[in-house]
Amino acid sequence: MRLFWGGLMLALSMGTSPRADGFVEDFKKFNANDWYVANYTFTHPHFDTDWSDKQVTINNGLTLSLAPQKGRKNRYLGASLRRNTPTGYGRYEVTMQPLRGAGVVTGFFTYTGAHYGTRHDEIDIEFLGKNTRQIHLALFVDGKMWNKFIDLDFDAADKPRAYAFEWGDGYVRWFVGDDMIYERRATDGPIPTVAGRLFANIWAADPSIKSWSGETVKDTQGTAHVLRMGFAPFNPIPNGS
Repeated sequence: MRLFWGGLMLALSMGTSPRADGFVEDFKKFNANDWYVANYTFTHPHFDTDWSDKQVTINNGLTLSLAPQKGRKNRYLGASLRRNTPTGYGRYEVTMQPLRGAGVVTGFFTYTGAHYGTRHDEIDIEFLGKNTRQIHLALFVDGKMWNKFIDLDFDAADKPRAYAFEWGDGYVRWFVGDDMIYERRATDGPIPTVAGRLFANIWAADPSIKSWSGETVKDTQGTAHVLRMGFAPFNPIPNGS
């Protein structure tokens, strides 16, 4: 992990675009200028989850909690943290420990869409709690998804580990620790080009997608942990077209 984060710090020290400064965040305390915590009823058909700021704890690390709720259409309260500044091409790193459990999803991803006045582009690292010996990789380009599961030689839910993706002009590369595990290029299919906001979240899936996520066991609850997140920009930065 020393080599992993050392690479990000080296990239930051070499200079950044003024449109998308790099950062390393270890969540010693909450900074509302940099981060937004979701707190609202969510109506997406794939989610059995509303967002609550009470499910996010920031104190020498980020804790994302999932808990059951009663008397609401969605049966769970989840946690979602979003960076306020959009970022584009660059290296995105996280040290995280996802939650184990069928129907539970822990995510680290960039997203932009209609809410931000753009098309839907997204780059994902996700862990499905039904099998935390796999990592789920995904892209959305103008709302159309490509995805892939990669087997791991460890259980990601056992402890925090380092993960990353690099997004450049015509490619995305995903990493576990210092090892690249997959590369998708423009010759394989569309690659995102619109700058997005960086998210981390935890949520329970709606039963309608249980063939993908597994079915959440009644009253499932637990936490995922993020020790650090970071970004080092590449040039050029996507222009939002």
